[in-house]
Amino acid sequence: MRLLLSHSGPLRFYIPLGFYIMIGHRMPRMLKTLLAVLAAGLIPAAASGGAMPAAQETALVQKYCAVCHSDAHMNGGLSLEHFDAAHPDPGVAAMLVSKLTNGLSPKQVAAWEHDPSGAAMIAGKMKVGAMGAAGLPVPDRATQDALVSALSADAAGYSEWTVSLLSPILTASIVREVPSPKSAGNTDIYRLTLTCHADTHEAQMVLAWAPGASPKGQTVSAAIDGKPPITFQVDGSEKMFQGTVGTMGTGATILSVASLPGHSLTITNLFPDETVVFPFGDLAQTARQELSKCVTSPSKLRPESALASGPAAGSP
Repeated sequence: MRLLLSHSGPLRFYIPLGFYIMIGHRMPRMLKTLLAVLAAGLIPAAASGGAMPAAQETALVQKYCAVCHSDAHMNGGLSLEHFDAAHPDPGVAAMLVSKLTNGLSPKQVAAWEHDPSGAAMIAGKMKVGAMGAAGLPVPDRATQDALVSALSADAAGYSEWTVSLLSPILTASIVREVPSPKSAGNTDIYRLTLTCHADTHEAQMVLAWAPGASPKGQTVSAAIDGKPPITFQVDGSEKMFQGTVGTMGTGATILSVASLPGHSLTITNLFPDETVVFPFGDLAQTARQELSKCVTSPSKLRPESALASGPAAGSP
């Protein structure tokens, strides 16, 4: 489990949605207690790696990626409008690597980037990745390579739970990966993000994936703790740039749950013949307790995205 915070000055905690809120002495007692417990088990976040300075990395992501992934149009459930490489979120970095390389995981990039044949493979994948999705001229090859290398270093720990606290919002996220059954050598990335507003007890669970889009109308099943699955449909109907339909865009959907999973959430058939399991047993107990206060209040759940139809995961 990871907790992200700055190393100097006032404490500030990163939320995957892309903004910062300063936490001061007026923070509610419950959140102060949670902060102290989480910090006690802190695993230091990895600094941005590679030769690329954090400021340059930030500028490139905001220029080439935030066009499609903004606060107003969160395609893939992701806003990069306020991305800051000096305080990277591992799950966000992992999703970016997958999108920019069209299906490679940060682990694959780290293993291959210093091998000539592996580096050539990465370069070939990036030619059909998302770097040019904004319609802007892409940077030179060396800059692209350095960006992906830096993001791969930023993603260290992405397969662990990352817990972020920005009063009054608590966020927990984790990334899972599975070998793509369609494309040999590719990895499909799934990211689960849970948020809880401590003041209103509003909850949200977002499932995002990369690099591809699930087939429109795909029937997906979600099973909590091995119980009979609930099915729902994913409709990737929001367009990039100025999409007007749905709230999450192609590449993500919102799930409603009546209770927080005890040990697992299993997603099947988002892509044909793929199953991914999110482990909840590793989620810090204090974070679980606070998230449960939101998730066990069904009347407070946020509306589902227009991208999900039919019974939601965990619904009666």
